[in-house]
Amino acid sequence: MESTTLTAPTPITAQTSAGPTPAESIAATAEIVRKIHEIGPILRAHSAQGEADRHLSPESIAAIQSTGAFDIARLARYGGYEGGALMLAEVARTLAYYCAASGWVTVISNGSVMLTNRYEDSVVDEVFDGGETVKMASIFVSPHGFAKGEDGGYRVEGEWPYSSNINDSDWAIGILPVQREGSAEGETEIGFALMKRGEYSVKDTWHTVGMRATGSNTIVAENVWIPAERICFYDRLMGEGFETDADAPLGRRLTPMSTMATTISAPIVGAAQAALDIVAANAKKRSVANTTYARQNESGAFVKDLGEAAMKIDTSILHLTRAAELIDRTAQGTVPLTSEQRAKIRGDAGHSGRSTVEAMNELMWLAGSSAFAASSPLEKLWRDVNTGARHGAVAAPMSYEVFADGLVGADYIVPVL
Repeated sequence: MESTTLTAPTPITAQTSAGPTPAESIAATAEIVRKIHEIGPILRAHSAQGEADRHLSPESIAAIQSTGAFDIARLARYGGYEGGALMLAEVARTLAYYCAASGWVTVISNGSVMLTNRYEDSVVDEVFDGGETVKMASIFVSPHGFAKGEDGGYRVEGEWPYSSNINDSDWAIGILPVQREGSAEGETEIGFALMKRGEYSVKDTWHTVGMRATGSNTIVAENVWIPAERICFYDRLMGEGFETDADAPLGRRLTPMSTMATTISAPIVGAAQAALDIVAANAKKRSVANTTYARQNESGAFVKDLGEAAMKIDTSILHLTRAAELIDRTAQGTVPLTSEQRAKIRGDAGHSGRSTVEAMNELMWLAGSSAFAASSPLEKLWRDVNTGARHGAVAAPMSYEVFADGLVGADYIVPVL
């Protein structure tokens, strides 16, 4: 059954002709969301298998792919939607209503595609020219490993942990120090190595309390040679060059860090919405233990707390929507987001996560101790929400500090906004 709390996409305003029009974005998002509601029972049916295997089942991956959700960030010229942050956030939130890991993996795959869009055209052609869905994984913070120039390319070694979706990816990106061919020993720059399946292996390291089915295992590169163009340096990938380029497509103008921080917060909101609907439905038939209330909805205290939890979830959605709309609106033009705007987006993402966790925890109080039974769907949702909200890009304590750095004029505590 479809959720009564999932909201329709909010229109994107003040767009120029670059990228999809507002009507196109809204229509495409609504169509993907409609398809997700159709395949939602498949995601739920395979959720337990995904948790046990610690990565999504083949049936879940195929179901997600059938909706077009993996194609949001792919450039239009390769058959993708070339959608923005709001489209991805809405789609991920809807997927997570049925399976939190499905929403999470969809964000990571599309975010990795978004990064790949900023490579040289020859590389983007190599990855996407087939016109088919491409699933990806990436680690683009915390450099690991090393790449050394050799024979016109680079020799790559390294391991990158917590790489969601790596089990089902066709390509992967790892951030690392790079020594150009002919440069002095110890002279390195930060770059991003793009490797196709077969050039990397996967180390099974993902053992967690929540978000188990995201398959966030470790990428391993052992003495891998890749062509020079498959190393993208930091300024090109994370800088504002494309954001000021009038000829760049929307998919290249989207600012990577802000987009990823905003959209990675969306799946936990969808999971909390699922929990809210379960608790609200049960309130019509469950009693309040050790009281005279025959049904929970007869208790004023219960109803008041349920309303507060619902408002916190709505607060989360509103913060993410505001951030996503700003990202998309800015990507339509050639004036990049200011540092203060980027910091506020991080604050939006972090506050969304904090509000969602508070709502989820309140729902568990309302549901009672039976919600922690291993057979309860609420127990899994609680673990997924509390785990996802601790992701380094959106964890509330640091996100609040990043936001406040902009308020007080302090140096930002993160290397990239």
